[in-house]
This record gives sequence, C-alpha cells and structure tokens, in this order.
Amino acid sequence: MITTSRLTLIPLTLDQLRLYIADNYRLEESLGLQKGNRVAGELVLSIIMHFTIPRLQDPTRDPLFHTMWLAIDRQKQQFVAEAKFKGEPDETGTVEIGYGTYPSLHRLGYMSEMVSGLVAWAEQQPGVRRVVADTDTENVASQKVLEKNGFRLFDRIENMLWWEYTFD
Repeated sequence: MITTSRLTLIPLTLDQLRLYIADNYRLEESLGLQKGNRVAGELVLSIIMHFTIPRLQDPTRDPLFHTMWLAIDRQKQQFVAEAKFKGEPDETGTVEIGYGTYPSLHRLGYMSEMVSGLVAWAEQQPGVRRVVADTDTENVASQKVLEKNGFRLFDRIENMLWWEYTFD
C-alpha cells in the first residue's frame, strides 16, 4: 500500500482481480468502498485476463510488478484511477508503467498523484533504476502527467512517445 496526499494506492490480489472483472461493484463492496466511476474497459479486462492473472499465478514472479494498482480517494472512499507495472525490472533496471483514470475524473490531478506515488515506490525497490512509459502523440493529458512527474521524452516511434524517469 502507498499513501499520497489524497490517495491510497493498493495492489490488487488475485482474488480482488477476479472481483474486478466479475462486475463493476463487487470489488468495492468487498473493500467497504462507495460505488464510483470505475469503468472496466475491454482493453483493461483483456490485459487482466490474458496477462495479469496468469502472471500472478506464477509463484516465480513478483506480484507487485504484475498486478493492477488502484487509487482510492480517501475522502470520497472511491476508486479514482488505476495503473500497473508491466513486469519486473529488466537487465538495465527498467520497469514500464501504464495508467489511466476514469473519464468522469479527468483533469483532477489523480493520475499525476498516482504516478508520483508509484515512481517513489519503484525507486525503493531493489534493482529498479528507471521507469518508462509511452503515450500517444495526441494524448496531451497523459504527456502532462509524465512531465509533472519529472519524466523526460527520450524517443518517438511512429505515433508513440517514450518517456523515462531515471533514479540518481
């Protein structure tokens, strides 16, 4: 669990991921949270079913680098954003992060705060020296999240921009 000024970031267990995909509110009920704006889109559900769950079932993998992390607004007692690492650090100490917030909660700073918390957590993990993320060239909001968190642009491949945050 990670705490930021407004948020509590929780890594979902395998059972919690199953509730996440079961329907929109069983997970919230299990955690005593209010129903909110969480929307389980088809892409996220596919990632969870085909990548996240199988990797969490593999005891040789570190679950914190493979599960979905959800952000809870402590005042509202609702989920407001989600993110995930895309695996353990590679041989260069790099981890990749993906993230998103729910459409009705855009531009409220939740994503910037969540990314900040996850980057701070990653810096404390053995073997992690760098966090990378990609954004579509037209996704200015996502680019601003990364810029606010000290990421720098290091590559462009077609319509994807690649960003990095390096630990000193």
